[in-house]
Amino acid sequence: MDKTCLCTHMRNFDIWTCGQLTWRLKDTTVRHADGSYQLLSAEHVFKDYQFSTDDQVQLPEPQALATTP
Repeated sequence: MDKTCLCTHMRNFDIWTCGQLTWRLKDTTVRHADGSYQLLSAEHVFKDYQFSTDDQVQLPEPQALATTP
């Protein structure tokens, strides 16, 4: 089955929210030691969706947390 744009699926099924699986977004990123999650770029999320195979998630390279004085 070919992958298509998520917007196409949402339009075809008249679904305009992420629904019950939104919590799974945490599985697509890195959790920092302080419990926060690394924010991903839209490009990273789209390319992961577009090119991933066998239900594997391409995790981003961990970034250092910015500290404020």
